[in-house]
Amino acid sequence: MFIALVNWDKCTGCGDCVDVCPVKCFEMSDGKSLAHRASYCIDCGNCPEVCPDDAIVISIGWGG
Repeated sequence: MFIALVNWDKCTGCGDCVDVCPVKCFEMSDGKSLAHRASYCIDCGNCPEVCPDDAIVISIGWGG
């Protein structure tokens, strides 16, 4: 299980991660990206690749 994590200190709210996520982990909140459904992550790698602010990492989660 993977979890997408957004560093709000780095995120500038471009929304690119929202657009490229095939499982819709992200949504915009208060002008920044929020991994609202972080546990949906399938580790496709799209979000950290397109993030111009290097604000997203994919981590190994808990559970299964």
